[in-house]
Amino acid sequence: MCAAWLYTRPQELEGAGSVQYTDADGSYQIHLAKSSERFEPPKVVNVKCEPGEEYRFPLCVTFYDSRTGENVSHSMAKKIKYSQISFEQPENSAYPWRATEPVYSGARPYAALTSFMDFVLESGSSRIIWTLGMTNGDTIRLYLDMEIEEIPVMHYYPEDTPMQTAEELQALVDEVDRTIPPETIVYLHLPAVTYTGDLTIDQHPINLCGSEEGRTVFTGHIYVTTMAEKRINYFDHIDFLGSRDRIGISAADRVHLTDCTISGWKTGVLAYGDTWVNAMHCRWENNQIGFHFNADNADGSRVSHTQYTGNQFIGNGTAVLLENVPTDISLKFADCRFAGNEVDIDNRCRQELDISQAVFE
Repeated sequence: MCAAWLYTRPQELEGAGSVQYTDADGSYQIHLAKSSERFEPPKVVNVKCEPGEEYRFPLCVTFYDSRTGENVSHSMAKKIKYSQISFEQPENSAYPWRATEPVYSGARPYAALTSFMDFVLESGSSRIIWTLGMTNGDTIRLYLDMEIEEIPVMHYYPEDTPMQTAEELQALVDEVDRTIPPETIVYLHLPAVTYTGDLTIDQHPINLCGSEEGRTVFTGHIYVTTMAEKRINYFDHIDFLGSRDRIGISAADRVHLTDCTISGWKTGVLAYGDTWVNAMHCRWENNQIGFHFNADNADGSRVSHTQYTGNQFIGNGTAVLLENVPTDISLKFADCRFAGNEVDIDNRCRQELDISQAVFE
């Protein structure tokens, strides 16, 4: 009788990154980790942050059968009564760590639950504690220690560095490739000039910042082939104005555009290969194809942002061509305007979309 009582008594378990768990149906290894580390979760996660930037990444809870190694997250999710996340972090922090409500995510079907962690450099290091309450009364606590490290940053300004012509700008990008460590984030603050030549960004990711005293204009082709893990090339406040027989931006690595104009191209922006491209508050005008998404990142690990807020697509042949999009997460076109296009959205890959807050004229 005593042995039976001990067997059915609710368990309380805890572990760093993973824990071995046994219930009446079997034994399981439970992992808490980022998507890329779900098979071998670490006890400590080192996160590099840039001052003034906001960060978000998903944490996942996955279950594996201890005997077969099979992922049994779907069946075990039915045994979870409640799930909650807390943080051990400095009291009264002005920038505390935050977590979204843990839920099942179709973008990560291998996980029982997914939650997004939101933080900034000033949030500091923290311990994330994820508590699972099981339907049989068991309580499982998984934790990860997050160690924050500041990323070095370099800024280049036209007052100090030659960048008045396309040739000078290319020379600067090449110099960055040769001399700046890969972990350093680089910002090029561009003057209000028109660059008439092509630009290739093929090693070190570059953030191009258009002039605040006028508009910075590119009329040549921009090639982005950096393939830098976990890094993004940001293009802000720039006009890309071209001819109808060329591509404006070819992106084989991740690019985010904000407050840009893309006008007059055969294809304004082409996303291809192992990449992801995001655009917000941009104007796409008079292109044969405005935005062509044809990426083949099979596991979705390059997906960085699915919000396409505030874009205007005006007078294009095809405003948005979705040929291959490497995620099943809905692309959201909130506050977007489609006007005068022959085709607004050519959704060839049947990508899930949220256009409920878009305007079509």
